[in-house]
Amino acid sequence: MAKSTAVWGIDIGQCALKALRCTTSADGETIVADKYDYVEYPKMLSQADADPEELVRDALEQFLSRNNLVGDKVAVSVPGQAGLSRFFKPPPVDAKTLPEIVKYEVTQQIPFPIEDVIWDWQQLGGTIVDGRTVDAEVGLFAMKREAVYRALSPFDEANIEVDYVQLSPLSIFNVVCQDLIDELPDAESFDPENPPPSIVVMSMGTDTTDMIVTNGMKLWLRNIPIGGSHFTKQLSRQMKLTQAKAEHLKRNARMAENPKQVFQAMRPVFNDLINEVQRSLTFFKSMDKAAEIKDVVLLGNAAKLPGLRQYLNKQLEIDVRKVDSFEKLTGEAVAGQKSFDENLLSFAPCYGLCLQGLGKSQLKTNLLPNELVVERIIKAKKPWVLASVGLLMLGCVLGLFFKQSALWAVSPDYKGTSQASWSEAISKAKSAKSKSSGLVSVDEEQKEYLKKLNLITKGLSSATDNKTLWMEMYSALFQALPKDPKIEALRAEGITSVSPQEVPFAGRSEIYIDHLETKYFPDLAEWYENIKDIYVRQTLSGEELRAMVGGGDEDSADMDDDDSYYSDEDVEGGGPSNEMSNKAGWVIEIQAHHFHNFIGDESKISEADYVRQTLINSILNKDVTLPDGVYKYSDLGVSFPTIVRREVASKPKRIEFDPAKARAAAMAGRGGGMMGLESYGAGPMGAVGGGTGNQTLADNETTFDAHEFSFVVQMAWEPHNPSQRAAAKEARLKAEADAAKAAAAAAENPDEGLE
Repeated sequence: MAKSTAVWGIDIGQCALKALRCTTSADGETIVADKYDYVEYPKMLSQADADPEELVRDALEQFLSRNNLVGDKVAVSVPGQAGLSRFFKPPPVDAKTLPEIVKYEVTQQIPFPIEDVIWDWQQLGGTIVDGRTVDAEVGLFAMKREAVYRALSPFDEANIEVDYVQLSPLSIFNVVCQDLIDELPDAESFDPENPPPSIVVMSMGTDTTDMIVTNGMKLWLRNIPIGGSHFTKQLSRQMKLTQAKAEHLKRNARMAENPKQVFQAMRPVFNDLINEVQRSLTFFKSMDKAAEIKDVVLLGNAAKLPGLRQYLNKQLEIDVRKVDSFEKLTGEAVAGQKSFDENLLSFAPCYGLCLQGLGKSQLKTNLLPNELVVERIIKAKKPWVLASVGLLMLGCVLGLFFKQSALWAVSPDYKGTSQASWSEAISKAKSAKSKSSGLVSVDEEQKEYLKKLNLITKGLSSATDNKTLWMEMYSALFQALPKDPKIEALRAEGITSVSPQEVPFAGRSEIYIDHLETKYFPDLAEWYENIKDIYVRQTLSGEELRAMVGGGDEDSADMDDDDSYYSDEDVEGGGPSNEMSNKAGWVIEIQAHHFHNFIGDESKISEADYVRQTLINSILNKDVTLPDGVYKYSDLGVSFPTIVRREVASKPKRIEFDPAKARAAAMAGRGGGMMGLESYGAGPMGAVGGGTGNQTLADNETTFDAHEFSFVVQMAWEPHNPSQRAAAKEARLKAEADAAKAAAAAAENPDEGLE
């Protein structure tokens, strides 16, 4: 597949994976960033207990799950300390002979066998005078072959085809030339004796700091073995803190209880860093006495350390520039995004990689192994080679065909039109058979095409039916909820929030749904086996329950309320569990509560009975109205509505009847997932708190106490489409008519059938 004009720049750091996708505008001049990603590792790669390979692999998997790299170029960076950078000034030579001089210098400058390294070079500056290159500087950049393959290993495992491998400081150099230097010097007019001012870039990483000194034409690099982790370790040692607490304190030093103590603890690392920077600048000036340092730029997330910029400014006596954005990088999808802005300084290597991939960079060296490049070229040309071989074979076949035709024309068996031979007859038969086979093949293709169309049509109609069935199910559940006539009348008058003075909470005939959850079961019998005992106890009357457990004088209401009063053996085997066997469907769970509680008033129904007589009774016995008719809930495939959990609040709940506050309080702490199968069963009711129950408010009161009864109802649902529920309704009505006829016949002949 051809590569697009977009480039992903990926930098695998010690703390996180950074990635930026850039392309060019329509005019080809402006760099536009349209995607980015920042995947932070759970641990730093350099920690003793970390597995770097696993952390990087997981980060790449997470990155690929959120981004599509197909068709885009990919450029990756490697740490500066993993590579080797050397610079030399060749004598004035013919430009054509410069590569030969570079090859000689490679063997002299690189302290490894040349076959063990991957290297590249680029000319920096220089002018052509009388056909010779003058005042040029050549940069040699190399990495050990095994280090390059080790850096590419995570990308190979993730099936990411890398196009560019670049050292991180060289990527940052490309960003400096693009964004931080106002005007790049012209190679033809560059004066080595009076060069433009240079910029010092300090890219601070976790363990090391890459130092780049450049004026846009010449380049000098050094790696300083001090990074952000050294400040963390110093804080951990000095203040006896864990690594995590030290890291947090380092990032928020100004907000600490004693900021001065924090900065004092990190001062030795500050001093070491300043000494290394000053020593490096002194060495650089000794090599290039005409060089002038203009300012210092800090990059990398470690550069956000509080007080670092001010400290460098004071000690170096050089202006330390603050970078808030990449001015020449556009793209609303990236620029201005919070996570990108927070980690802006760490995206510089990614930006530089994108510049190189788009052909907008100063440095164009690439440390990608040449054998990989050759392998990809061969892989890309394989389809063309196969196509060529196929065409060649086709030509051979056509040539053979014409040769055979010519041979047949002069064959002794050939006869004219006046007399047909066996050969002609066989040829005609073969032709007819071939035509027949072709027609049969076309017919089979048409049949297969028709099957595909039928599948697509069935899928589309099925998707529409499923959406309709779910909407109708939600409507049916809403119709099953009890409606308080007083509240409904007030709402009809436009009163949306009914205060407790008008209708006390204790007498409200309403149920409030907190959460609704569904779960699919390939075999609903698995669910029913766990709730069948509860369902049987719930549907039987008090007399039937006492008969089941051997009689007794206990009050039936009390017995009915306490599911734990009966053991599982008392009702074992109850309920038509065989009806659910081998039936697939959904279990709908409703988590709800109500305030229809009369604590201490035995003349009123219990809290659980209220749910049974309203919600459960509606599902078992009431009608439900849908757009295509009136049905019973059983016609829709709903069965076995069961209260699987219930609880009266041990203490009265504090209620505010201010409409806005009431809505917020009603939702606080509610919700949850589907109850696991292990939580099914009848648990005892929660203890009922003392007091006088639900209160009636005076006109000046704003809050009151009310006993809340929370419960969970589950029911099975086998979705029935309109034709199925119409058939179920017809069968139900027929069964009811048969039962009524049988009852009438029994009433007329009460002694029939008795012996």
